[in-house]
Amino acid sequence: MPLDLRRRLAGRVYYGWVVVGACLLAAMATFGTSYTFGVFFDAFIAEFGVGRGPLAFVFGLQTALIYVGSVGAGRAIDRYGGRRVAAVAGLLLSAGLGWAALARSYLELLAAFGVLAGLGMAGLYVVGYATVPQWFERRRGTASGIAAAGSGAGLVTLPGVADSLIASVGWRQALLVVAGAAGLLAVLVVLLFADRHADVGADPAVEFADGADGVAEPSPEPADGTRATLLSAPFLLVFLGWMFIYAPIYVLLSHVVLYATDAGFGRSTGVFAITVLGLTIVLARLGVGALSDRVGRVPTFVASGGLVGLALLALPLAPSAPVFLGGVVVFAVGYSGTGSLLSSMLADLFGNEGLNTTFGASSLAFAVSGLAAPPLAGYWFEAAGSYAPAFGAFGAVGVLGAGSVLLAARTTRNR
Repeated sequence: MPLDLRRRLAGRVYYGWVVVGACLLAAMATFGTSYTFGVFFDAFIAEFGVGRGPLAFVFGLQTALIYVGSVGAGRAIDRYGGRRVAAVAGLLLSAGLGWAALARSYLELLAAFGVLAGLGMAGLYVVGYATVPQWFERRRGTASGIAAAGSGAGLVTLPGVADSLIASVGWRQALLVVAGAAGLLAVLVVLLFADRHADVGADPAVEFADGADGVAEPSPEPADGTRATLLSAPFLLVFLGWMFIYAPIYVLLSHVVLYATDAGFGRSTGVFAITVLGLTIVLARLGVGALSDRVGRVPTFVASGGLVGLALLALPLAPSAPVFLGGVVVFAVGYSGTGSLLSSMLADLFGNEGLNTTFGASSLAFAVSGLAAPPLAGYWFEAAGSYAPAFGAFGAVGVLGAGSVLLAARTTRNR
């Protein structure tokens, strides 16, 4: 969108809401494409002749690189701006998915879907999730919830479309369509995005009590306050909490289709569970964000993380497909509360200074859980012949993670 059009729009509405829309599209591109992996799982097994463990490693590596790459992406945004980073990230994501559609070996799939696409997702992830607190203070939870609903919108649309295309034209053509959709979403992000209030003539006083721009000036080096945050005990507790809470999330997202099939509910139920997950995330994040502005963003995050773990613990007990889908809804509500408040919680605990860098560093927690949890669950299934032990163990880990974040909040308050 040309600058003069963005300035006109900023004269009519607070431009932060337009930025929220861009962040929603960035989250949709990132996680809509990432979580289509579960739909392609059985097609990849048949095509490349590998087991569940090695194939889950592709998803795990991609997930890890999203968050390892987010450290560099966060620093790049602090230095060059989110708009430029989103443009480069969109190119990487589309190229990686397009290459994966043409892959002829497992190693090629690993490099394309796991590495190149993962690096593209990293840039869009930080743009989508770390930007909102820099445009909002008074309605930070509400705005963050709307932006984070993009991941749910991606889950609703892309996996279902991809599954239909796999059945009609094959997995390669389906993945090419997903690559094109990701590229289109990235273009829209770049057109709508603005790095600073001054870029479009927006008034920071609409959201910030002191009238100051919530976006820090670009800096080639992290500020002293940012370094102190990254080395503090509360930050370490947050890091551990995020790592433990998201381990069960990655396990379910990568194995849900196979779990539903093995449990006797049918593959179609597993695919439908992804859609149910996405719809619930969209609706719940709109409500959870507003609720957190009233009751507190950290308490809402902690309760949501505990719900994720408890839901995965109970899921193997589901006796029928409807009960299983009900458990997925409960799981999705918890997932919504954590995903919509990640950057807002960091801003509340540690402030806006160097937020992109802090967010990128804390997101390394997701790299650890994303790289380790899905393959471990796959190998555990092959050893035990059931997902129940893995779901139980990772569910307990999620509850432990919620406790770690609660301790971080109390430690920060005491300090």
